[in-house]
Amino acid sequence: MLEQKSDISRTVKRLYDRMMSKATGKWAFIGVLIGIISGLGAIALYLSITYVTKYLLTGLTGFAPPRSGIISGTTPYVLSPHIDYLLFPVSLIIGGLLVALLLNKTAPEAKGHGTDAAISAFHENDGKIRRRIPLVKTVASALTIGSGGSAGREGPTAQIAAGFGSFLADVFHLDTHDRRIAMASGIGAGIGSIFLAPLGGAILSTEVLYKRDFETEALIPSIIASVVGYSIFGYYTGFKTLFSIPPDQILGFSHPSALIAYIFVGIAAGLGALFYIKTFYGVTAIFQRLKKVSPYLKPAIGGGIVGVIAIFFPEILGLGYGWLQQVLDGNLSLFGNGVYELIAVFIILFALKAVATSFSIGSEGSGGVFAPGLVLGAFLGAALSFPIRFFFPFLSLDEIVIVTMIALFGGASKAPIAIIIMGTEMTDSFALFIPLMLATVISYFITGNMSIYRSQVTDRSKSGAHADEYKKPIMEDIKIYTAMKKDYLRISIGDSIAVGLNKLRDSKTKSLVVEENGNMVGYLSLENIPSDVNYNDKVETVMETKNLPILYPNDNLHSALTKIMNESSGKLIIMESPESTKVAGTLSLQEITEAYNKEIRTIKEAQRKAQQDSI
Repeated sequence: MLEQKSDISRTVKRLYDRMMSKATGKWAFIGVLIGIISGLGAIALYLSITYVTKYLLTGLTGFAPPRSGIISGTTPYVLSPHIDYLLFPVSLIIGGLLVALLLNKTAPEAKGHGTDAAISAFHENDGKIRRRIPLVKTVASALTIGSGGSAGREGPTAQIAAGFGSFLADVFHLDTHDRRIAMASGIGAGIGSIFLAPLGGAILSTEVLYKRDFETEALIPSIIASVVGYSIFGYYTGFKTLFSIPPDQILGFSHPSALIAYIFVGIAAGLGALFYIKTFYGVTAIFQRLKKVSPYLKPAIGGGIVGVIAIFFPEILGLGYGWLQQVLDGNLSLFGNGVYELIAVFIILFALKAVATSFSIGSEGSGGVFAPGLVLGAFLGAALSFPIRFFFPFLSLDEIVIVTMIALFGGASKAPIAIIIMGTEMTDSFALFIPLMLATVISYFITGNMSIYRSQVTDRSKSGAHADEYKKPIMEDIKIYTAMKKDYLRISIGDSIAVGLNKLRDSKTKSLVVEENGNMVGYLSLENIPSDVNYNDKVETVMETKNLPILYPNDNLHSALTKIMNESSGKLIIMESPESTKVAGTLSLQEITEAYNKEIRTIKEAQRKAQQDSI
C-alpha cells in the first residue's frame, strides 16, 4: 500500500515538473488558480458591500441606493419618503472610523485605490504583496463603500487577485520576473471578473502598468485568469452585462456627421478627466499634509464631508452604478424637470461625484477609482446629450452617455484600448466602436501625462521590472568589428567618375571608398558629384578628403549609431587604427541593426535558459 502511494506521488511529481517546465503549462495552471480566486474574491467583495450597505447605510438612514442593470434590469427607481438624510454623515463617519482602525492596525499599504497599489508593487517591490492584503482590502473596501463612500469595487478586487498571484509565486518558487507576471495577471483577472468584462480586463493588465507601453508577457496568463474569474462571478450573478440597455434603444454608428458630435464629446471627456485627476490628487495632498491629525480620524473626516454633500445630493453615495443605470433607462425625472434644470443637475453631480470620490479615498479610505470615473462620466454625458441632440437628433441619450463615460476614464487611466473594450463588454455596445475610438483617443491626448493611477510609469525603461535591460545600452557592449562589412565597396583613384557612378548604381548605395595602392585617399558620395560634371574626369576631382565618417574596429555600435545618424551617405568607414591608412571595412545602418537583433536574441535565450534552470 505504501509503495502504491509512493508510486502515485512520484507520478504526480513528474507530471507537475513537466508541466511547470513549459511556459504554456505553467501559465495555464497558475492562470486558472488566479482566476478561481479572482472570481471568488469578486463574489466575496460583492456580498460584503451588499451586507454592509444593508445593515449600515440603509439600516441607519433608510436609504437604499438603486441597483445596476445586472440586478435590477430596467426597473424605474423611486426615492423612499422615509430617508433620514441627516444621518448620512453618521453612517460615513462610522465607516471611516472602522476603516481607519482596520488599516492602521493591520496593513497601512491597503489604503487608497487598490489598482494603484498593485501597479506600484509591480514596478517597485518585485511584485510582492503581503498575504494579509487581500482579506484586509476586502473588509476595508466593503466598509468604505457600504457605509456610503464614493468608491469602486474594481480596485480592491484587482489587489485581492494580484495579492494571490504574488502568493502563488512564493508557493511555486517562481522567480521575480514570473512573480510580476502572475501579479499583473491578477490585476486583469480581478477587474475583468468584477466588471464581467474578461477580454478588456486581460488587456488592461498589460496596458494599465504604463502610460505609453504594454507588458505583453502578461496577456496570455491574464486571458486565462480573466476567463476563469468571469465564469465564476458570472455564474453567481448571471451572465449579463453590468449595465442594461432598454430594449427600445438601438445603439450604433449610422451617419458620418455624428463624428463631429463625438469630437466634442472627446474634448469634454478629456477636460472632465483632468478635473477628476486634479481634484482627486488635490484632496489627497491636503490629507497628506495634515500631519497633526491622527490617521485614525482622516477617513472619518473625509466620510463626514461626503455625508454632508449627500444630504443634498444622495446620488454621489456608494458605487453609483444604479444612478448610471437610471440615466441609461431614461428615468431623468428622478434628477429634475426641464432641460435647463437637468443640464445644471448633471453638471453638479459630475463635479460632486469627483469631489466625493476624492474625499472617500484620498482621506486614506479604501476603494477603487474606476467605477466612480464611469459614473461621473455618465453624468457629464447626460448633460452633454441635450445640446448635442439638438444639433444631432438621430443620436440617442444612451449613445452619448456610454461614449462619454468610456472616453473620460480611457483618458484618465491612460489605458484607452482596454477601457474601450471593457466599456463595450459592460454595456453590450459593440456597435459604438467607431465613436468610442474617436472620443477616447481625443480624451487620451488631452490628458497628456496626467493619470488617475500615479504609480504608472511612462514605459518599460522607467520600470523597476525592466531596470536591468536599460541600465546600459546593449549596443555599448557590441564592438564594430563584429558587425562591419569587410568586403566593402571601393574604387581606384585613377578611375573615372562614370566608373564610380556605375558601381554606386549597381550596389544601390550612396558612397564608396577611394583607394590608391590599398590605402584610403578619399570618399566618393553621390552628394559630392555636381549635376554638370564631366563623367570622364577622374574620381579624385570630386571625392571628399576632409571630415570623413571614420571609426575604428574596437569602437562600439552605440557610438556608430550616433555618428551614422548625422551622416547623409548612410555609411561609416572603419579604419584599422588611428595611425593606419588601411580600411578594415564599412558599416551601414543595416549592419548595425542586424548585430543589435542578434545580441537581443542571445540575451533572450540566456534569460529563458536561466528561468528554466531556476524552476
